[in-house]
Amino acid sequence: MFAEFIPFRGRTRMLSSIICLMLVLPAFCAADGDETFVRMKTDAGDILLVMSPETAPNHVANFLHLGSTGFYDGAKFHRVIPGFMIQGGDPNSKDDNTADDGTGGPEWSDVLTADEMDRLNRVKEMLESKGYVGFGDTAMLKQEFNETEHVRGTLSMARSRSVDSAGSQFFICVARAANLDHKYTAFGQVVSGMDVVDAIVSAPRNRSDYPDTPVSITAFEVIEGVSGLDQAERDAWQQLQGETAMEESRP
Repeated sequence: MFAEFIPFRGRTRMLSSIICLMLVLPAFCAADGDETFVRMKTDAGDILLVMSPETAPNHVANFLHLGSTGFYDGAKFHRVIPGFMIQGGDPNSKDDNTADDGTGGPEWSDVLTADEMDRLNRVKEMLESKGYVGFGDTAMLKQEFNETEHVRGTLSMARSRSVDSAGSQFFICVARAANLDHKYTAFGQVVSGMDVVDAIVSAPRNRSDYPDTPVSITAFEVIEGVSGLDQAERDAWQQLQGETAMEESRP
């Protein structure tokens, strides 16, 4: 389920004070820990990710929901391409049959509540009774392409040839991939653990880019705010923020 890559104040003083507060508040909130992180544990080590709900809210919500419900536990990084990316998140990769790896995704029951499923089934029945084709079994996301560049460490969503076909499979870039910009939905960034990503992408693989010994996701921890990070992760987050600020300040 991954498209071919073509090769993711008086009054014045008061007004002045309000403006200053508006300028300072975003930075204060960021420092105070409004970010959402994911600590993805794997056989090869931990990868800490920070989410970008401001650019791709539905993709972030989908990723967090699937991870929090255990959907990703046991899924392998089934596709690794040095100089490009690692791809994982396919539920089909949890078993020993590699033939269907890369084709799976979440069903409606993986992303909807029991009440929502009941309503969905009633709508399906209504459509079928009128002779219409109902919804497919697979839950797919509408694209949220944005201005985020696919650089080293970018977390982005895999899809098929249809732009509105993302499900659960994601990838992490190991190098700049400008050909993916505005064509795949980037929704996060690696904060720490790029050494783990590099180890995964460097593993021996076959001609189909399937690793000889694939690395599995063993746990998925959602962390709200920097207070939930350990000291090494906080240091890595501060470093990433500094690098981002320097990059944005360049003309």
